[in-house]
Amino acid sequence: MPTEKPVKLVSPATTDNLGGHPVPPFDPSQAADDEPAFDVNPFTPQQKDDGEQTPAQGIDLTGKNKIILTVGRGKTGKTTLLRWMAEQALTAGRPVLMADIDPTNASFASYFKGVSRPDTDEPAGVSRWLQAFIEYAVKHQITAMIDLGGGDTTLRTLASEMPGFAQQIEEAGLVPVVFYLVGAQPDDLAPIATLAQRGFSPPARAIVLNESVAEVGLSRQQAFMRVVRNRVVLDQLGSGAVNLWMPRLHAADAV
Repeated sequence: MPTEKPVKLVSPATTDNLGGHPVPPFDPSQAADDEPAFDVNPFTPQQKDDGEQTPAQGIDLTGKNKIILTVGRGKTGKTTLLRWMAEQALTAGRPVLMADIDPTNASFASYFKGVSRPDTDEPAGVSRWLQAFIEYAVKHQITAMIDLGGGDTTLRTLASEMPGFAQQIEEAGLVPVVFYLVGAQPDDLAPIATLAQRGFSPPARAIVLNESVAEVGLSRQQAFMRVVRNRVVLDQLGSGAVNLWMPRLHAADAV
């Protein structure tokens, strides 16, 4: 079998100085060759006096460029979250690269212009494409948002074949950030466990519990009890991950 091309992450000292100019979308044809008692309270943000919720406190990445990945099974809200983040960045005038490698439902690419997509659905080819996309973001020191799609194995493959993959990204000047999207089923935790087993646990990561996929009428405690008491979640939170809630968006079905 052919040997996979390793990622060659360029250090910030050798990257182009773009002077704040927009970076064109990635185009590979133009790229260079180079179980405890359950208590829902710890998972619920505290209320401020004015009624607003206090966000979970994680790592302060203000002003840093990132490789943002949404990971999870299908229909857990990955694209919805990534779309919101992309809209926030673009509205604020912050340039971002965007990639959609969902092989079955490329909805993220339909929301914005300039979203890059692999020209193949063959797993090894998609893996090489993702490596090249990340190299491109590193070269230009720009934030990149990547919608992996439900059930995608590309990140799992990279984590298996390249131990220290997340660390290499960070050493090259960007911060890997992973959002694990989870519904009310314990099976939704499988992607988290799989990546953790392969050593992919960057410091900046969050478990996002999506209320919109829970049964209507159930409280958070009733809907997510089996998930938040699961050892996979507890291990992640114990090793630095933060917990976030994605509220039910009643208008989402009409969008």
